[in-house]
Amino acid sequence: MCLPTLLQLDRTCQLVVNVLVWGTAQEGPCAFYRGYMYDEPLKALGVNMRHISSVKFHGMFAPGMDLRIAIDEGIIEAEQKDFDWADVILFRRYYNTGVRCAYYADISANQCTFTTHSLAEAAAHEHHTIRQDDITRIIWPDFRDKWKKGMIYETDDNHFTIKPWNGYYAEVLGEGDLITEMAQRADLQTVATPMLARTYGRFNANTRVIRNAIKPGMYRGTKGTVRDHTKPRLLYYGSNVRLRDYLGYPDDHGKWRGGYAGSAVISQARNLRTVFIGTTPGTEGEMSRYFQEQYPYVGSIPKFCRVLVDAQPDIGIAPLHSNDNFDLCKSELHWMEYSLAGAATIAQRFMGGGPYSVINSGVDGILAGGAQEWHDAVKSLVGSKDLREQMAGAAKERVLREYDYRERAAEWASAFEWAASHPNYQGKAK
Repeated sequence: MCLPTLLQLDRTCQLVVNVLVWGTAQEGPCAFYRGYMYDEPLKALGVNMRHISSVKFHGMFAPGMDLRIAIDEGIIEAEQKDFDWADVILFRRYYNTGVRCAYYADISANQCTFTTHSLAEAAAHEHHTIRQDDITRIIWPDFRDKWKKGMIYETDDNHFTIKPWNGYYAEVLGEGDLITEMAQRADLQTVATPMLARTYGRFNANTRVIRNAIKPGMYRGTKGTVRDHTKPRLLYYGSNVRLRDYLGYPDDHGKWRGGYAGSAVISQARNLRTVFIGTTPGTEGEMSRYFQEQYPYVGSIPKFCRVLVDAQPDIGIAPLHSNDNFDLCKSELHWMEYSLAGAATIAQRFMGGGPYSVINSGVDGILAGGAQEWHDAVKSLVGSKDLREQMAGAAKERVLREYDYRERAAEWASAFEWAASHPNYQGKAK
């Protein structure tokens, strides 16, 4: 006999939880690895996921009337079907609620990083502008003040320490107030790393760390792909802006910082083949100065996994800046993916933790900090096929054992069940 509950139970008395994910899609690493990938295994655990990217409104209001005013005055009302269905609503990372210049992502001299939340400022801008998410900021007060079911805020990046060199800087900067409110209002906050828990814990003491995971079946290459392994293949993946981690950067005083990974690779240039995945179209000439083989940025995660495995890396590198709080809060995903692609990983060492502190240095990867450590790590792996294979094998075995998405799904299910069972836990809904 099933005990009574406000939540649904299936025929086996398993708790059924309906989770509405606000504004997500399967494309993109954050939405995929922290969400869409788990839909099927979560369903088996009694958690139904629904992704909503638009809201229908009923009613009519005068052209030009402020949508928020129309909602407050009862002139229009949001369709409630999805909200009635949900036991928990999940907000993730940040939402682009502003208006941006049409040339925001232009890599040429025409690039313009103008963003604003003011329609008047947008109208006066010299270029054509694009309205992005024009509903989240408007409808958020209703969730903040009236939502009496479970609410979770989830993030896998420290958006409060994002730097100007990051391509999303201008957009994220304008969303800090909304990120803060969502984190504070949530009944439960989930983050990808312990470092993020320390940072975002100031907004919400009820925070859980749910580490990233992988779906092993996606890491399969194209049948018949053959690469030349006469020299070890050293791979780096990311985007063009991440050359900063590889080559270094000038600090506020003009002093060059970092670049230890790039220097170490250059010192072994005659003994290896360099490969990069993530080139922005139109910049192939620039990237060819640093990598002998390159592939364009791949937005689809399943396609990226195939490209990664097809690259057949022997060594994978994951340099970051150890004095950068944004990098400090990133996850161990590079190590996980390199391992499933068959590569031995060299990753950035941070003092007191960091993304790759999970690596058992010398066993299932190598942690490197300064110039000498990076030089020694690259030299040792380039010079020994046995060492590369030993580390890659140990890493793959561990990743498959500890980071399988089907196991991690149970942690997500526990979080959703808790939020559903503790509606309005923060007591902030009126």
